Amino acid sequence: MRFAAALGIVGVSLALTASVALAAPTKAQFIRRGDALCGQVQRDLAPLRRRAEAAKSLPEAQKWVAVTALWSDQIRIQARFIPRFRAIGVPAGDATARSLTSGLDRGLLLARRVRAAFAARSTRALAIALPAYVRFTLSLNRRVRAYGFRLCGG
Repeated sequence: MRFAAALGIVGVSLALTASVALAAPTKAQFIRRGDALCGQVQRDLAPLRRRAEAAKSLPEAQKWVAVTALWSDQIRIQARFIPRFRAIGVPAGDATARSLTSGLDRGLLLARRVRAAFAARSTRALAIALPAYVRFTLSLNRRVRAYGFRLCGG
């Protein structure tokens, strides 16, 4: 059961964050550029979703290895996304945008904890790490969508 939930989480879109760049974008530019990056991330995640579906039919011992590899790949995608998104900058004086941008590092940390739990085959650690990741990601994604993004947070 945990595997099915974890496999589904691999498909959760990445959250949104950014930091100040030299020329601050307008809100519309911020959203447009962010959505463009998120669209690329969604394309990058598509093969992981297919692998997650295929992993559901593996024997239990192989599932641990497969899911750990999926989380490793997702983390690599997230880690590449963060500096690219930060390079966009945030709209000047936009406290909401700035608060949204603070979550990427937290999301990456939580994803690494989930991966570590799978790598250790620790259902106890997984029972803590996975719900924390899901709660954080879903909350941030709701805020991102409310801000106006169409692809990010979706």
